[in-house]
Amino acid sequence: MKKILFVFTGGTIGSTVNGEYICTDDNKPYKLIEGYKKRFGDLGDYETVSPYTLLSENLDGVHICKLISTVKENLFSNYSGIIVTHGTDTLAYSAAALSYALGEIQIPVCLVSANYPLEDKRSNGYNNLHGAISFIKKVGKGGVWVSYKNEGELIKIHKGTRICNPLCFSDSVFSVKNSFYGYFDNNEFILNKNYSEKTDEFHFGNLSKLLDAKKSILRIESYPEMKYPVVDSDVKYILLGSYHSGTTNTVSKEAMTFFEDMKKRGVTIFITGVGTEIPYESTKLYDTLGIVPIHCISPISAYIKLWFLCSLFSETEKIKNLIIKSLCGDVTE
Repeated sequence: MKKILFVFTGGTIGSTVNGEYICTDDNKPYKLIEGYKKRFGDLGDYETVSPYTLLSENLDGVHICKLISTVKENLFSNYSGIIVTHGTDTLAYSAAALSYALGEIQIPVCLVSANYPLEDKRSNGYNNLHGAISFIKKVGKGGVWVSYKNEGELIKIHKGTRICNPLCFSDSVFSVKNSFYGYFDNNEFILNKNYSEKTDEFHFGNLSKLLDAKKSILRIESYPEMKYPVVDSDVKYILLGSYHSGTTNTVSKEAMTFFEDMKKRGVTIFITGVGTEIPYESTKLYDTLGIVPIHCISPISAYIKLWFLCSLFSETEKIKNLIIKSLCGDVTE
């Protein structure tokens, strides 16, 4: 049987409580595997690699590039699948980045995390790992996936581009519109009967270098009495998070001034969190104000997608055209 490759990157699943803090532990990856064997039995042949070790809140573009490079280098090394251990804070960012960077692949790349350090009885780390290993061995579908067990639920497999923004004070993981791929029940994989995926409408090709996202993209969120930011001259795109109904303030003097000023400067404003339901009246001004809706894509995936597009193309119209197109299952029906 082919081997599984483990890519260890740290996170809670690779950490230990040290005094008053949770810290990364260089020995934890191997404790994870030994602990798994005690609970679920032998996992077969495997190999390991660790491109970096950090708590995932410290993730940046350099680490994302290292992760992509490490996985790419091993895609054709005769592995049955690749498991990436990762922290939960930025799990969705790495899942989306790997999805877009790898494109159509023949083996599963599964991201695994934990809500608590493995010694904590509340930790779902071993269950999440079991879901990933079972998915690789029993299903084997190519692509980037996230294996995760919410409290009181079964282990679910999520598409890498569909992870929602984390909820405050919650360690649960959800797919946009509850569009997870499937789940395990008594070690049997059950496909979500409501899951569907649009055909890819374009491909990134060779992403040899990523631009510094901070220089060209500004990400902001909607809230009442919003103070709109002073935007640096090198910012070309603003990613605006909407309220849950896909709306933002379009009538206040401050909002109108901000949107009109950005339009005059040639700064494109994309708004995320917009679905396909009947829109509210406040959205009528989107076109006039130069606000471009990104329909039915996770806000995190929209950010990563925009970052990658900016790294490949300089033409605004091309980026506006491509960001709304389906890629790696990111657009939910």
